[in-house]
Amino acid sequence: MKRLTILFFVLTLLLPLGNLSSHAQSRDQEIQQLKQMIEQNRQQNEALMNKVQQMEAEKAATQMKVEELSTKQEDTDLKINGFMSFFDSIDLGFYVDTTYQYVFDRGSTSDLQLRSLYPDNEQFAINAFTVSVSKTPTLEGGIMDLLGFRADILFGEQAPRLASNGLSSDVVDPYQAYLQFLAPVGTGLNVYAGKFVTLAGYEVIEAKDDPNITRSILFGFAIPFTHTGIRADYTAGPITLTAGLNNGWDQVKDANGNVTIESQIAFSHSGGIISDSWFGVTGYFGREPGDIGFAETNGWRELITAVGTVTLDDWLTFIVDADFGWQQDIVFDDLGSEDGVSWWGIAGYIVADVHPAITLALRGEYFDDADGFRTGTEQKLFELTPTVSFKPFKGLIAGNRFIDNFEARAEFRWDHSDERYFEKEDGGLEKDQYGVMGQLLYWIEL
Repeated sequence: MKRLTILFFVLTLLLPLGNLSSHAQSRDQEIQQLKQMIEQNRQQNEALMNKVQQMEAEKAATQMKVEELSTKQEDTDLKINGFMSFFDSIDLGFYVDTTYQYVFDRGSTSDLQLRSLYPDNEQFAINAFTVSVSKTPTLEGGIMDLLGFRADILFGEQAPRLASNGLSSDVVDPYQAYLQFLAPVGTGLNVYAGKFVTLAGYEVIEAKDDPNITRSILFGFAIPFTHTGIRADYTAGPITLTAGLNNGWDQVKDANGNVTIESQIAFSHSGGIISDSWFGVTGYFGREPGDIGFAETNGWRELITAVGTVTLDDWLTFIVDADFGWQQDIVFDDLGSEDGVSWWGIAGYIVADVHPAITLALRGEYFDDADGFRTGTEQKLFELTPTVSFKPFKGLIAGNRFIDNFEARAEFRWDHSDERYFEKEDGGLEKDQYGVMGQLLYWIEL
């Protein structure tokens, strides 16, 4: 009995130790499982971080591609916008000139003397329907903005009168057609290549820009109309310098294989009582054809013109145009003798804008063709022409330029020669010629 009691007591003492051993083993298993879970979490986190890094790399690559595409699109847009802005800055214009002229004691004819662009008498004439397309270059913007051009194409009865050697037509005359480049040098160096109007003299081909209807004797007989070649001009403050080389007087196709030099220096000013002024001296130098019926020659020709305009108080303008020309080696007879010739003239204008819709103009000029080289007769000529211009719709609708540019003109003209030069209806010749003329002009610029 005592042994059983002792054994029970011993077993009672050993039972907690068994429980402790079992509990220890369970803790070890839990710790091992926890370590395994931690390791699995670490591996999962590492895989997740790798995935995040991969996604970030892919996102960065995608963003880079988007930025590259955006840059390319911006470059494309700039190119397209620059290209389109080139066309947005193109100006388009139309101009119509129609007249009726009556010279006393002459009869119906298409060959009036001293009427360089208006030779028709006692008939209505569609002198010019002109289409003008142009783009003026500018230093602001891209390279496309540095490029420009101009084309003035005339359809009508003046076409054969303005025709140049190598490009003549009875219907159409492109009296200007050139490319222009504005070199980014200082304030801008303009370079022109093609066909352009002359720098010489005051009056121009477009009637709307002249104060009288008929052109002066100087315009028709003292100076050229156009040139084909290259020209450059540069403006620094009030001074503009121009220089160029061309085929000669009114020559698209060079007639003698010699170039003509052109040059001009001009001064402009505005402000104060003198609202606007311009003074310029122009020179042309080179060999030119000198055929007057006996032999073709290519003598050295020089032309110097000086023009000055002064406008006072925005309404009264005074203009002076002086032209001096001479040429060597002209054959005057069938014996082949050669001699030099000269011609000169001066014209003065008074133009008064007496009303926004009414302009009065008076032109007087003298032309000395001492050798008969320019008019075909050795003579001294005088001409006086008063003109009135009226814009009947001027200002009727504020800002409406489409009706403001309708203009009606009327003028009286007296020509006098110291020789019997002017033809009469009966075939005789007189020293004086009198005529009246009406003109309708209309132009628009888009």
